[in-house]
Amino acid sequence: MRAVSNLAIISAAFAVLAPVGLATAPAAMATTAAGCRTGVLPVTVVGAPAVKAQQALGLYLWHNGNGYSLRVTKPGKERVEFTGTVTVSRTLHDIRRVRLEKNDFVKVGPNRQKATFKFNNYGYIDGFDFKTDCSKTVTVVVKIGVAQATPAQVFLGRNRTNPTSVPFTIERAVTAAAAKVT
Repeated sequence: MRAVSNLAIISAAFAVLAPVGLATAPAAMATTAAGCRTGVLPVTVVGAPAVKAQQALGLYLWHNGNGYSLRVTKPGKERVEFTGTVTVSRTLHDIRRVRLEKNDFVKVGPNRQKATFKFNNYGYIDGFDFKTDCSKTVTVVVKIGVAQATPAQVFLGRNRTNPTSVPFTIERAVTAAAAKVT
């Protein structure tokens, strides 16, 4: 009887851990720690950059165990408007708005594949968090004021890497080396 109980406990523990990606998966099924069969993310978008109010003007985007986070800030107290879209190849869910004022918004399209945002930023932090069901691609378009943001105004991941262009697309791949931001 005791052996059956221990087996049940081990089976239950494995069932909890397996979806998190701690179980060994065949090499043909590319997974990440979150278990995404669509591949791994580019290293440049992984990890939070510890963005704070009044830092460099721009959009900060990263992915961690909680999904994606998008933030904007700028130095000074004068208003600057950030507008844009995030388009994913699967679905957006678990949208959490972060420090938005009454004239700010994040709207998700009817097919849940596109989020449109507008933030009136006064030097603090505005943004949102979201999950994407392991989307193969995430495309970001952002304007600061009336002009398209420059790559130098976009900061990706822990190391605040700039994309090569704006708009840009984050693409999962079978290997970390093949995953890219374009």
